[in-house]
Amino acid sequence: MWIWCFRIQLFLGCLGFVNAFKDSSLLPDLIESSGKKCWGYEKGCSFENSYSKDRLRCHKPSRWPSARTKEDQMNAFFDQADFGYVRQRMESMQPICSSNRESGAFLECTDHLRFCRGRNILFDFKSLNAKRSKRYRDDVIHEGEVGGDCDSFDKELLRKRSDEKSYLQSWGHELTNFESSSEYAVTDKNCDIIYERPTILFKLDASVNMYHHFCDFINLFASQFINGTFNDDVDIVWWETHSTGYQDRYFGATWKAFSKHAPHELISLDQKRVCFRNVMFPLLARQRFGLYYNMPLIDGCEARTSSRKAANYDFVQKHASSTDQQCQ
Repeated sequence: MWIWCFRIQLFLGCLGFVNAFKDSSLLPDLIESSGKKCWGYEKGCSFENSYSKDRLRCHKPSRWPSARTKEDQMNAFFDQADFGYVRQRMESMQPICSSNRESGAFLECTDHLRFCRGRNILFDFKSLNAKRSKRYRDDVIHEGEVGGDCDSFDKELLRKRSDEKSYLQSWGHELTNFESSSEYAVTDKNCDIIYERPTILFKLDASVNMYHHFCDFINLFASQFINGTFNDDVDIVWWETHSTGYQDRYFGATWKAFSKHAPHELISLDQKRVCFRNVMFPLLARQRFGLYYNMPLIDGCEARTSSRKAANYDFVQKHASSTDQQCQ
């Protein structure tokens, strides 16, 4: 039973921390109050100057062969479970589609298409067939059903980065058929629906227990750092392919920490050509060697934050009433 109590505390603490970051202006204040210069993922940010430096402790020697010194051990932990992981993803970002025109398309992704962001991207959901659709489908987007009006398109890079295709590991199945054509230009003629606000497309793990759903939220939190935005005036589309949509009865209130707007269901876009002015494809719950679920964490270390108790209080105070209603 104690492990579930720990998970609940960790869950509330992290999401309260996220809630405090909805206003990006709070980020510099937290860094300044910590006496540090940077988080740890920024270019030119050394580990000594990072927010995590004084919060990471390695009390026991590691049994990992690669961690011969305490410094090796701390660096491994930082890269596996801290802002070092964010930095590695950011360093692997490369443009696949680009344009200097305001109306043109843009798409850049990390290695393995684990995280992507784009501008003026069109999806045609004619193959969704929501009424007969099942969960975890990887055949929603076919050739000719996703693209943008690019000036430069690196098709070979897209092919190379489409090497990890699994529903909750990457965006490979959804983006591998990306094409460049003026037919994908974001116009009223080409699009049945245009999302004008920044939009987060999100494939989700199971919502029936906290362990699996927490994988979603912690990876979305990390993705906000990669994207460099913490604005809650965004749309979220739950990329759930089941005919009934995504049921988030127990933890639905948590989405308020990320957006002030109610999430949209993918099945509501069935048979429509949908365009996104600005779109983020975040890190997913079950990446290979990813955050939380498949995380090969080095032994002997732990990290603590002074804001944890305050975060718990902040989250519970602001969301307890709505959470109670969701759980009835």
